[in-house]
Amino acid sequence: MYISCSAEQRTLEIPDKGEMKIAGYWSPQLGLYSQPVLLQWEAGKVSSLQPLEDYKTIYKGREEWHAYFLLPGWIDSHVHLSLDSLDFFQCLENWNQPALIEKNVKLYLQSYLDNGIIAIRDGGDLPGFAWQAKNKVKEGLWQGPEVVSVHEAVGRAGMYGRFLGRGFPDLSKWRKNEKDFFAQGLDQLKVIVTGLIRFDDFHKVGPSQWTVKELKELVKTAHDRGILVMAHASGEEGISLAIEANVDSIEHGYYMTTDQLELMREKGIAWVPTVAPIGNILKYPSNRYSAHEIDTLKRILDRQLETICKAYSLGVRLGVGTDAGAYQVPHGESLSDELDWMIKAGIPKLEVYRRATSENAQILGRPELGRLDVGTPMNQLQLVKEL
Repeated sequence: MYISCSAEQRTLEIPDKGEMKIAGYWSPQLGLYSQPVLLQWEAGKVSSLQPLEDYKTIYKGREEWHAYFLLPGWIDSHVHLSLDSLDFFQCLENWNQPALIEKNVKLYLQSYLDNGIIAIRDGGDLPGFAWQAKNKVKEGLWQGPEVVSVHEAVGRAGMYGRFLGRGFPDLSKWRKNEKDFFAQGLDQLKVIVTGLIRFDDFHKVGPSQWTVKELKELVKTAHDRGILVMAHASGEEGISLAIEANVDSIEHGYYMTTDQLELMREKGIAWVPTVAPIGNILKYPSNRYSAHEIDTLKRILDRQLETICKAYSLGVRLGVGTDAGAYQVPHGESLSDELDWMIKAGIPKLEVYRRATSENAQILGRPELGRLDVGTPMNQLQLVKEL
């Protein structure tokens, strides 16, 4: 078996039973302990976390991990395994070479583990590359984090999202295909509520794709099957549609208002604000965007960070998702950027960690993840250098 060592961006092979001295630990369940600890595990699961107040005289065993802290593995709640973070249109052309995409996806999966990420939620692709990856990992054929996949998204035919799913022209067409759509397999349902934000026009968002009545029906088809619903939505109109339709999480959510945040808190709807696709363009500058676009991006970023801070102060459920695969948002390593953006928004570091572990586990519908306690599998944990 293995444990992720994000401190060195690699995975470590470990025996099913062992012990190591570590610098301390943190988890939402146990809190922070920043003194030396004896970590013991049996049958691949944590069996003891014993404080070593005088470890030099008490403990004389293995110390390879003495500089590491033990944490629950990170969870990235919004990724796109089928995209390469470099060139969207070239990547779509590469979809005609499944062997190339498969090779790339296997590298991305390893990158997630190397960066301490033990689970991801994929937002879908029309060919089903991420769904294939989910099954390959589950069957033990590929090494990687647990993949929660929507398989393909549900959007309005002819509008934004054609690369994410086949699209349906209306609800009557959806009703005819609903049974087969769910039968193909999916962990969550993703609905595309709006188009994208504009980089050259502040507050401009692509049009909404569904009425409230239509969106409620789409959401109900999933909820009746016990399936969570994630909604791609930005702009006041689209976000209001998603809230009224009782989705489980809103992805991106640019230009969200305080009133909407309060409604989300009341309904328990989570928000995954995906700052990296905007912030990383500014953090890692290139010649790709005009001065006007850069100025607009700065305004969008400032607005998003302010809204995240407001959401935290109001007690809204907040997830951490990178939108990895988007330009300048590489798989695995960009989670550190997203964590930094959330901290920059004004959320205390350990509270951000809580959202990247236990809260994300709830958003994925995998509450057994994002934990560190006696009984936690070692391959759901990570080793970090500092807290």
